[in-house]
Amino acid sequence: MYDLIVVGAGVWGTSAALAALRQGARDVLLLEANFGAAEESSAKSGGIVTALLWNAQDRAFVERSRELYREAAELGGDGSVWRRTGMLTLGGPKERDLLEGRAAQAEREGATAELLDGGEVRRRFPDLDRLGDDAIGLFTPDDWHVNPTAYAQAALGEARRLGLTLRTGARVVGISARVGSAEVRLQDGSVHQGARVLVSAGCWTRKLLAPSGVEIPLRPYRTQLSSLRLGSVHRELPVVWHLPTDIYLVPEGAQDILAGDGTEYKESDPDAFRREGDPFFVESVAERLIALTRLGDAAGLRSAWAGLCGATPDRRPLVGAVGPSLFCACGDQGIGVMRGPAIGELAAQVALGAAQEGDLSPLRLPAADFPIRGGFTLD
Repeated sequence: MYDLIVVGAGVWGTSAALAALRQGARDVLLLEANFGAAEESSAKSGGIVTALLWNAQDRAFVERSRELYREAAELGGDGSVWRRTGMLTLGGPKERDLLEGRAAQAEREGATAELLDGGEVRRRFPDLDRLGDDAIGLFTPDDWHVNPTAYAQAALGEARRLGLTLRTGARVVGISARVGSAEVRLQDGSVHQGARVLVSAGCWTRKLLAPSGVEIPLRPYRTQLSSLRLGSVHRELPVVWHLPTDIYLVPEGAQDILAGDGTEYKESDPDAFRREGDPFFVESVAERLIALTRLGDAAGLRSAWAGLCGATPDRRPLVGAVGPSLFCACGDQGIGVMRGPAIGELAAQVALGAAQEGDLSPLRLPAADFPIRGGFTLD
């Protein structure tokens, strides 16, 4: 019998498996329906890591996640796990008070944040040459971009060294649990016994728990990103978040850039959603990019895709017990990679009885329908 079975090998699940082994669990099994780790929502993330979040606990998760990303990069010898890019959050007159408030908050917390007017933004980042003089920018130079798949591979490498058993292509079809033990049934007919089961399968978590009679307040929703080849080499652009149009840009090398956010605030079925980017989204991204920089004039589409995020009623994650010997960790709210390593670590500690779930209990709110709201907001 395994001490812990973790279902789902995204950033949260791989982090939980590694943390459980470090907590002293002797036998940990990690099950993943796909044939590789971090291939679903984790792989489709924009990869932004910033402390500009409205919830204090989330900001603490971000700081702990930074530590774990650094550690993974060192363990795996992979410099692509994280890189410091800085982030420029842009607004206009309507967003001035909000940005000034966030700058003051960052200063109180000891973080570096600079307020820039439109002219200073253009001087500092000359490729943003179409910003008006009434623009205002909040530059946070210590923000990051991370590679979730590279992180997951590094975490898995360390977990395997500590004794992890990993099964990929292992689709879960049933979970049953009682006090002191649980079992997980796979599509291939095999059954695995564990003292505890942690379901950390992102937007599939609700579906996996439902046959056990567990209902959690989680609603999957679809977001879109595209990869663009710019018209020429950019001059060290940071991550850019343009509040008036709600677009974010993430540089990938000297000439490529990720652009989102095609968020649909309606529920999607994780087993039946459109994985390709919509034509109207690609056109919209192009128009918004052109409004910010001349580099957009000759930009070309490389690819466009969609992934899922998990919404909760209060935009907080669901971490903790949902029954005897049964736990879950989900509800990324579109900012899962920012906080994922820390939340996975907490989920493992809660499942093993080494930490309390606090106010993150998955059962703290009813599972009834609720409006879907984005998690990456400044208000």
